[in-house]
Amino acid sequence: MMRATNREVSEFNDNLFIAAHIAMTAARDNPLSMMETFEILEHNVAMGRKGLSGMQAKLVDYSFDQIEEGTRAFLNSILNSEGEKLGGYMRREAEIMEAVSNFNEQIEAIADEFGFHFNTSNYKLVHETDAFELYQVLPLKQGVEVRKDLKPVILVPPYMLGVHILSFLPFENKSYSHSFANEGIPTYVRVVKDIMTNENVQKMTPEQDCEQTRQLCAKVMELNSGKKVTLNGTCQGGYISLMNILSGKLKDVCDALITNVTPVDGTYSDAISGMPTMHHDFITTTLPSGNKVANGYLLSLGMRFVAIDRETPLVKVLDQASLHRATDLNPGKTPAALFRWLLKERVHLPLAIANMSSHTFQDPIADDGTLPVKLFDQPLNIKNLVDLNVPWYQNYAIKDDLVTPPCATAGNKYLEGWKGLESVAFFGGHVAILTSPYAKKAPVTGTFKDANGKDSRGPVKFQIDIS
Repeated sequence: MMRATNREVSEFNDNLFIAAHIAMTAARDNPLSMMETFEILEHNVAMGRKGLSGMQAKLVDYSFDQIEEGTRAFLNSILNSEGEKLGGYMRREAEIMEAVSNFNEQIEAIADEFGFHFNTSNYKLVHETDAFELYQVLPLKQGVEVRKDLKPVILVPPYMLGVHILSFLPFENKSYSHSFANEGIPTYVRVVKDIMTNENVQKMTPEQDCEQTRQLCAKVMELNSGKKVTLNGTCQGGYISLMNILSGKLKDVCDALITNVTPVDGTYSDAISGMPTMHHDFITTTLPSGNKVANGYLLSLGMRFVAIDRETPLVKVLDQASLHRATDLNPGKTPAALFRWLLKERVHLPLAIANMSSHTFQDPIADDGTLPVKLFDQPLNIKNLVDLNVPWYQNYAIKDDLVTPPCATAGNKYLEGWKGLESVAFFGGHVAILTSPYAKKAPVTGTFKDANGKDSRGPVKFQIDIS
């Protein structure tokens, strides 16, 4: 248990040290005011209290469970009753904690199965721009070929969380991108080039994102007999896709929008909008090129602070122990893949993109439906979707504490009465639709009663139907 806890403490502290270094440099160059300092201290105290409370509750539950099972095993041994004896109980608990302490090996071993492997024959590079590569995702399902009669779709991942969550475990039937490709839909994924080595990515602006996305859509149209594209953005990628469409720049190449767990109005997400507002010096890292970017490790740490009661090292270890106990030491590949994504897939953000995102969480949508950010110095209004005649399939997660249902659906009131809006509540949390696209309650390829009891269809079926 000490080995497992030390591993988690070390990983957590790495992020804290990065954050501390950035904060001290920023405070030296651009000091906080007295009011900002008190606000930060107050927030730190609240997080510390929340973390300690969560840790205490988890430790109490774990201890009582251990005492109950240990006492039962002890009595079975003393009274020679049926059931697990003390020796068996202690051996099982030792094996569970040994498996937890070696869990990092499972995380490393899953690398060959997790995510996209663009160097294999299952993917094809079809185009690239200054900042993006566009790959076609080919079907993995036996006997399925790409259908020429279906509309193409371009998947747009979030900048910060990386692209690989869209191909979680493709050979385990747990890949959102392959749920489209395996139905024969021409499926493409937009991949941001390495920000560490590519200055075009480091200097990327929302306007450049829009212009280069238009280039990608035009190429996909060319490859698919002139059929217009459906943009399918996840989380932050969904917001960027919405912005690009509302700008009107894509009207000749894109005619449908799908968003997954997208924060349409971030002010409804108390977990993020409730954080103290700080100048950008406190999230920036200067790369060898001299360009400043938003530090992905620091932003990831911020997301973890949102759920600090579940993210402290001891709680994570005890959760892993409970998982291994419940699955008889066979938790499967999903937990290892999920931890790999959370720990290994963090990337820096272009500063202009990070600045745009922060505005969406600090400033609400205006009363007339205008977004708090602009493109090409022009306002973006959600109502423009009606004029552009772009249907919007919007899904969100009912148990999402990051992009809450009100956060995801905040723009719907401006489109009341318009038949082009389709809003679907999926079961589970923030990444449930990505890690379990074929969940029995709500398969992305079928029809079902959504989490609110409404007759609904999945995004893959939506794409096939509009074709």
